[in-house]
Amino acid sequence: MTVQTTQLLPAKDKGRRPWAKSPTAVEISAVSVRPAAHFTRMWSATAEAVPFAFRLSVLPVRALALFVLWATSSPQRFTFAVALTSVVALVVLA
Repeated sequence: MTVQTTQLLPAKDKGRRPWAKSPTAVEISAVSVRPAAHFTRMWSATAEAVPFAFRLSVLPVRALALFVLWATSSPQRFTFAVALTSVVALVVLA
């Protein structure tokens, strides 16, 4: 992980007072990007020796979890997911 400095800038205001404090640099720590072995990936990318059959057997569970995360990220996606699930349920049950 690389440590970078982020500068917070206040909104531009025409009535800014000249004696106001200038923006300061803020160090952000403990923030990283998604690791390669993240649980939302369809196929785990770990360096561990995981049997192919196990990865293949848990693939439907991982796909369902990824679909739920995707579907609940916005109201439009949730509506689409409910409609799609309803159609699939009607086809399977009919």
